[in-house]
Amino acid sequence: MSQRNRRSMKRRSFIGAALALPFAARAESYPSKPVRVILPGPVGGLIDIAGRAVGDAMQQELGQPWLIDPHPGANGIMAAQMFLGAPADGYTLYLTVSGHVALPFLMKAPFDVMADFQPIAMIGISTALLCVPPDSPAHSIAEFAAYAKANPGKLNYLNSGNGTGAHLVPELLKIKFGIDVTSIYYKGLPPGVQDLLAGRLDLGMVSTSLVMQHVKAGRLRAIALVGPKRLPELPDVATMAEQGVGDAEIRSSLPLFGQKGMPRPIVDRLNAAMAAALADPDTARRLAAAYIQPLPMTPEQLGQAMQREHERLGALIQQLGIKADGGS
Repeated sequence: MSQRNRRSMKRRSFIGAALALPFAARAESYPSKPVRVILPGPVGGLIDIAGRAVGDAMQQELGQPWLIDPHPGANGIMAAQMFLGAPADGYTLYLTVSGHVALPFLMKAPFDVMADFQPIAMIGISTALLCVPPDSPAHSIAEFAAYAKANPGKLNYLNSGNGTGAHLVPELLKIKFGIDVTSIYYKGLPPGVQDLLAGRLDLGMVSTSLVMQHVKAGRLRAIALVGPKRLPELPDVATMAEQGVGDAEIRSSLPLFGQKGMPRPIVDRLNAAMAAALADPDTARRLAAAYIQPLPMTPEQLGQAMQREHERLGALIQQLGIKADGGS
């Protein structure tokens, strides 16, 4: 190699190192200000509960406030665009549910749910209850199907967001049992639960933490558990699998994302903080109270899990011909 080429290579190496220094310095000092976590769900919803459950431990691990910022509605598009419009510097994150990756199969989104979102960490996976008003004649999924068949087009269900379990599970049951039940769109589960309690809805798949008190008090009736095994608090409520419809079960997991291009040291810093938060006894108690099972993952594992969910939900939606409903 000539002396001239060696000088050119040294100059390029020096320039590359100089350009990398600001990123390395930012990662080294991260975080130096509060971390904002944007949610596509409402205050009091599953994502909000999960984000706050890990909040104290994340603040302790990061040494900066962990600020939860809910922006419900528009099928998560408004919240996602707000998040994607922020710099990829680790100070604006996005906490959502796994149904986020199903969005392009339901409607045209102004972003790429896989390419534009950097996987960081997983909080966990939740259970849910399939609920009806207490005056409903249904005490099981089969009885609800019979009720719907006897009243074609007259019953409805709570849809808290396109691609979520609350949307897809009832749609799968409609196909499986050949029933006609109308989807009613809400900006998240909490407002829908109020209408379910008031008897204005006939069915709703709702996060266990949001309705357990109402089920125990007799204000709602749980006809199925969306989860792997019966809950000690509700020993008489059978799982969907026990009722022969396990193939229609969709559980919501809670992934945390950054923007594409986020420096890897910051991704790793956040992932390590989340792993420590999930191992914290107080956080574990909070998640257990919300019926969320902690599920720590590396960024790579989360990316693979979201890719599998993207493919699974996409195939399901296309096979069933499910379309976006309301709020789109």
